[in-house]
Amino acid sequence: MHIDRSRFLLLTASIAGGACSSSSASSSSGPVVVAAPIIALPAEGDGAPASSGASAPVKSSQTVMGSGDDDALAALDRPPSAADDDGGTCDEGGAPPTGCGTLRAPGPHCESFSDTKAMCGKLARGLRPRVAEQVVDCILAKSGKQSVCDFDLANQCGLVALQKACIEPSTQAACAPIVRACGGRLQMRECQALVSSVTSRNRRNMMTCITEGCSADYCLYQVE
Repeated sequence: MHIDRSRFLLLTASIAGGACSSSSASSSSGPVVVAAPIIALPAEGDGAPASSGASAPVKSSQTVMGSGDDDALAALDRPPSAADDDGGTCDEGGAPPTGCGTLRAPGPHCESFSDTKAMCGKLARGLRPRVAEQVVDCILAKSGKQSVCDFDLANQCGLVALQKACIEPSTQAACAPIVRACGGRLQMRECQALVSSVTSRNRRNMMTCITEGCSADYCLYQVE
């Protein structure tokens, strides 16, 4: 409720004046005391209600990535580049694989096939070329077989490829606070491999997914 301070003071002054008039008109009963209502006024320049002594509400969850991690997040937003990994070089050049269009179902009764084919295309575009090629090859190896009807096929092929992923050093600073917050449920390499394997436009999506679940197991479903 907004209270105009000047009008409030005018109101209390009028009440006080009325009390004095009642006092002079009174005969033997003594002065009449009129108590003005007690209203908590907002502080000057602050439209919020005055504090009632209760502490400020606490957020239900805390952000793992604090303001001090801006540089780490900015590094993630930059396009992935060559990076050293176990003395080698991450070579992620090349065009995305295009083989998902040749994927075939073994027959008409393969309910998850359309979803698998769609996810194959998403991973081909959303993963860095070398990783994407491994994932697509893994899926195409099941083409025409009953195993292509496994609803989690594309995700499982992706997780296998992540185990061989080349790690970008820039992902360590971004993954470190999440790994600490997960308390042993998430390994540093698991986080870095996922973030290193996706295109730059997908990196923040992966960070959000890992933060929420402390696992990379199903984060590939969030790739765009």
